[in-house]
Amino acid sequence: MPTSMRVTPENRDALAQIAATELGGVSLDQALRVVLFEHRSRAALARLAAAPDAADSYLVESAQLAEVDAAVEE
Repeated sequence: MPTSMRVTPENRDALAQIAATELGGVSLDQALRVVLFEHRSRAALARLAAAPDAADSYLVESAQLAEVDAAVEE
């Protein structure tokens, strides 16, 4: 069920500008999803930066995964 949300006109217009110019004319809802995803991504990177051991482990694992060569059958 749709719910309403109170947003200042300035924030609505700023999000509409992002939706129109940076995201190719997507809806405000989709633009908000992108903004929230970017926020969560930056927060996750900040957590990694705050935990050097976790960051090192992540980099090692991602390098290993980048080397995986899986055959894909059509």
